[in-house]
Amino acid sequence: MKRIFLKGLSLLLSALLLCACATPGGGASRAGEGSSSAVGETKTEKREETGEGKKEESEAEGKNDSKSHEILDHAGNRVMVPNEIRRVVVDQVPILSTYMAYFKGKTPYLVGFAGSFKDSIAKTVLKDIAPELMDVSNTVYAQGDLNVEAIMELKPDIILYNAGNKEHYEALSKTGIPCVGFATVKGGEGPPDPLTRYRDWLRLLEEVFGEKGKMDDFLSYGDEIVKDVRDRIATIPEGERPSAMILFRLNNGSPQVAGKGVFGDFWLQNLGLRNVAEETQGFAQTSFEQIYGWNPELLFLNGPGISPIRSEEVLNNTVEGADFSSLDAVKNKRVYNTTLGMWSWFTPNPDAPLVYAWLACCAYPEAFRDYPLKEKIRDYYSRFYGYELNEAEIEEMLEY
Repeated sequence: MKRIFLKGLSLLLSALLLCACATPGGGASRAGEGSSSAVGETKTEKREETGEGKKEESEAEGKNDSKSHEILDHAGNRVMVPNEIRRVVVDQVPILSTYMAYFKGKTPYLVGFAGSFKDSIAKTVLKDIAPELMDVSNTVYAQGDLNVEAIMELKPDIILYNAGNKEHYEALSKTGIPCVGFATVKGGEGPPDPLTRYRDWLRLLEEVFGEKGKMDDFLSYGDEIVKDVRDRIATIPEGERPSAMILFRLNNGSPQVAGKGVFGDFWLQNLGLRNVAEETQGFAQTSFEQIYGWNPELLFLNGPGISPIRSEEVLNNTVEGADFSSLDAVKNKRVYNTTLGMWSWFTPNPDAPLVYAWLACCAYPEAFRDYPLKEKIRDYYSRFYGYELNEAEIEEMLEY
């Protein structure tokens, strides 16, 4: 009897438990699931309210979709350039040596540039530091004109051009390829001083390749050289500083000189020399009679790559159709060819601090008698271009 009672009680309890699972217990289970969902929604709402959710979403989109960045070039244009640049074309702007310096002795990604540059490269040490330049396509120009079709065939990611050449910009920008303007004599915010222009170029390359601060050490080292030279020049009395002139070239037998506002004029200003042609503007056409009247005490020739005239020809009076023999600069044998290091040394180039030191040694031989110019050049090239100059190369570089 007791057994029957216990069995019946057990069946009753089981029935009650089944009912509980079917109604309140099931509701509790669903409530639990709903509670879990509500916690998730609450967390999401909090993230959205605080902006964290939107921020993370924005960052994720940026990582996935942002394939370019905006820069401001020297022409004042805002340009969207790719984050990944693998093909570069250089229009008629002399930045090849600066480009090489940016990549410490290499010239990666270059697929085309103005063919006229190859002649300059062949006459400089640049051909030995970056021999790959001689293999780059020179189809940027066709018979002296901009060859847009040839540029497009090279499929560049970006085009680097002369910011002062609006016609080229108009033609190049129509291709849809990002065009970045680099200042020369024209363009940019500051004056065309070669001691600052090469810095502008390097800083813009940092922006283009998204590597801000990359050239800090290089520029700081150059600043030290410039400061040392400036400090030495500052000790020289004004009355002991010679007058000077830069002969740009002979144009159909007529002399062309560096007047106000061009690179050469700024070199003379940095040296504390009076430019006898300061009354003229730009690359000015003048006469021999005018030059005789100016009678400069120093004569610099815009040498290899620009003009074929050599200092010994001027000193020996063997320049065809020209006679400089009456000038004090010639009488005192103070005629100097602009030399070629990385590039023609009167145009902006990464050797600018060395150019300044070399010019100062020419202008003020006594004050710079102990200046270790060769050692400075050798160390500079080794440290920043990864190239060991031999003695013959340095002698050729300083052949004036």
